Amino acid sequence: VFDFNLDIADKEFIVFVGPSGCGKSTTLRMVAGLEDITAGELYIDDVLINDVLPKERDIAMVFQNYALYPHMTVYDNMAFGLRLRSVKTTKKDHRLIQLSKLKDALADPSSVMKALKEECPKKERLNHVIAVLGVNQFTAKAVMRLHLTDEAAVEAAKAEIEGKIEARRSAIEQKGFGLDDNYALLKNGEPILVKAGFRRYEIDEKVRQASAILGLDEYLERRPKALSGGQRQRVALGRAIVRQPKVFLMDEPLSNLDAKLRVQTRSEITKIHRQVGATTIYVTHDQTEAMTMADRIVVMKDGRVQQIGTPKEVYQSPANIFVGGFIGTPPMNFLKGKILQGNFVVEGEEKPTYSLNDAQRKMLESYEGKDIILGIRPEACFIDPKGFVVKTDVVELLGSELIVYAVYGGQKLVFKVSAKLDISNNQEVSLSFDPDVVHFFDPETTERIHD
Repeated sequence: VFDFNLDIADKEFIVFVGPSGCGKSTTLRMVAGLEDITAGELYIDDVLINDVLPKERDIAMVFQNYALYPHMTVYDNMAFGLRLRSVKTTKKDHRLIQLSKLKDALADPSSVMKALKEECPKKERLNHVIAVLGVNQFTAKAVMRLHLTDEAAVEAAKAEIEGKIEARRSAIEQKGFGLDDNYALLKNGEPILVKAGFRRYEIDEKVRQASAILGLDEYLERRPKALSGGQRQRVALGRAIVRQPKVFLMDEPLSNLDAKLRVQTRSEITKIHRQVGATTIYVTHDQTEAMTMADRIVVMKDGRVQQIGTPKEVYQSPANIFVGGFIGTPPMNFLKGKILQGNFVVEGEEKPTYSLNDAQRKMLESYEGKDIILGIRPEACFIDPKGFVVKTDVVELLGSELIVYAVYGGQKLVFKVSAKLDISNNQEVSLSFDPDVVHFFDPETTERIHD
C-alpha cells in the first residue's frame, strides 16, 4: 500500500473497494493492528495508535467466515468478548443499580402481574418476563423470586425496595462518599476511576439490546450450526455491536452468502449502522455493495488510491479509466479515437461519432488532431435515427431493459435500452450519446480530462 491518505469523519460509513490484491484488506488490517505500518501515522480520535496493541485500539472486526465458537450459544458468542474485557470506568455501587432496576421493573403493577400470570411454557417463562417488563435476565429472575400474587403485593415489594435503596444511600454517605445520578461513587465531588470487567447484568443488557436490533431474540439459545448463513453473520455483527467500539472493521462479510441473502443482509447492515451510529470501514470487491452502502468510497488498485468520493461522485465523475471501468454494471464504454474539427471520430471510422458542445470544445482545444478516449455509460446511449450505426452482437433481456452488446469501428460498445424496443442479434441500430455525461480521458495518463 502506497501513499494512503484519508480522513474519516465520526459515524461515517467508508467502503474500500477494488479487485483482489489491490491492498484494501491490508489497509484494514493495518487499522486493526494486525499488520505493521512501515511509514506514516494512524490516528483514532486524534490519538496516535501506530504502536498500540490491537486489543487496546477499541475496535471491533467482523470477518468473512463469521469466526463463531461452534460449542457456544448465540448468547454466549455475543457475550464472550465482554466477559474477557476490562475497561477504565467510574466505580459504581452495583448493588444500588440492581435495586434501582428492580424498583423500576415493579413500577407498573399491572404489567408485573401480566408478566407473571400469563400462561406460557415453563421453559419460556423467563424470556416472557424479560419481554413484558423490558428488563435484563437478572432483574427478571429477581422479580420472579419475589413470588408476587397480586398488585397490592407488587406495591408492598416496591416500597420495601425503596427502603433498601435509601438505607444503602445513607450507608455510603456515612463512609464519606457521594453518588451521581448513575450511582457512580464520588470522592470530594470527583468520580473514582477504576479498571474493571463488566458485571453479568451489564453484559446481559448489552447482548439483549444488540439481539433486539439484529432480530436475534428467538435464536439466543441456539448454536451456530442451527443457524442460516445470514443469521450467523448477524451474530458476528452482534458480537461487534455489544462492545460499542469507536470503529467497526468489516472484511468482506457478505462474500459467503448467496445472492438473495447478500442483498437482504446488505440492507440490514446499512440499517444497523444508522441505529448504532459507529464509524465503519467496510472492505469489498463488489462494487454494488460499495455503491449501495457507502457514505464515501475509496477505490484502490495495485496498492494505490485511485479515487475517494461519494458513490454519486465516483459514478458520475470517475477520476480515470480504471475507476470508470470498475464502478458500474455493465462498466463504462471506452472508445478510442481523435478530435477532428470539433468532433470525436472513432478510430477506423470516417464519419463523426459525436459532436462536441461548446464547453467540450474549449476543454479539448489542445487535443485537436490527437488521440483521445471517449467514455460513456451504457444507459447514456439512446436510439437516434440521425446517430451513428452499430451492429448488435448479443442481446440480453433483464426484465424491464435490454443490455445490448454491439460492435462499432472494431470496438465493443454496450448500451441499455427499454425492453419494449424490438432489438435482435446481428441488427444495425443507430445511436447517439447524452452530451451531459460524455467523458474524455487522456490515453497516456488514463486520467479524466476536466476543466
